[in-house]
Amino acid sequence: MLKIASPFRGKKEVNALIEAGADELYCGYLPAQWKEKYTDLEFERKCGGGNFTDLKELRSAVDLAHKKNTPVYLALNGLYVNAQYPLLHKIIDQVETIDLDAFIVADMGLLLTLRKRNTRKKIHISTGGTVFNSQAVDFYRRLGASRIILDRQTTLESMKTLAQKAVDIEFEVFIMDILCAYIDGFCTYLHTYSVDSVENIKHKNLGKNKNIEILSLYDSELTGDACCLKYSIQAYDAQLKKINNPYTKPIFFKHLTDGMECGVCALHYINRTKVASLKIVGRQYNLQRRLINTEFVRACLDILEKDKNISRQKYIQEVQQLYRKNFNYKDKCRGNNCYYP
Repeated sequence: MLKIASPFRGKKEVNALIEAGADELYCGYLPAQWKEKYTDLEFERKCGGGNFTDLKELRSAVDLAHKKNTPVYLALNGLYVNAQYPLLHKIIDQVETIDLDAFIVADMGLLLTLRKRNTRKKIHISTGGTVFNSQAVDFYRRLGASRIILDRQTTLESMKTLAQKAVDIEFEVFIMDILCAYIDGFCTYLHTYSVDSVENIKHKNLGKNKNIEILSLYDSELTGDACCLKYSIQAYDAQLKKINNPYTKPIFFKHLTDGMECGVCALHYINRTKVASLKIVGRQYNLQRRLINTEFVRACLDILEKDKNISRQKYIQEVQQLYRKNFNYKDKCRGNNCYYP
């Protein structure tokens, strides 16, 4: 049976998420020394309130989850430059003392660094690792990866094929929330999640007393992602040697969605592949939303477990009814809400 990987950001959430149906938990850790030196922007793609900030609480949360036979994975899936590695090594030293089950990694330099350090943690390749074919799977496997989180744009057929061909490696796929239209590993936009993320960045060119203030708001209606901001586009005409009239690109609210982004209809297919785990996104969301998502995915898996011969059509009818009930969604499901239309 497929496992559910749910996001969490505090010890108090562990029991509730496991009771809601989570089989695995994943989280981030943003220590004060990193935030003080580099701010919390882009440390591992979920800033501010989406992370643990206290090492003792993280340790205690992992221990509690293990008492419930639930593994915990730590996301270190940002992209780091050479100047950041001395502090990054110190942070790794800290979290290596905790009985975490795996690190989620996107940066090739960090992956090689962890190999040189002979880390005892398993390595999961983040969706930022951009795996789309079996050669990439084998590449990461030879570098020590035990799991790959496939990109949101991965087709169901590709999931099945990759999982069938792979040896000694697991696959995790997205199932709920934050259905981005872009390929994660190729995205260079700034991600600044959560209402807790307020940064005053001192800029040497602005003078001693002038700061750049960045306020990031993130809830179901708002986003701090740069891809959703208005921006101007200017095209230079080389023949006429002039800049054409600029135009402003409208706000692209990622998915143009009017409901909870979801992929559970595809579970009838995914459950028959060798995919191991389903990823629910949203460390930055409030606990209630994450609990509802986890309970919903668990209920959908229970339908498949109770009736192993259920037809695809009947299954989809049941889960879509459940979706409308759980999320108070009155319309028919639309493609822009769907992970796997």
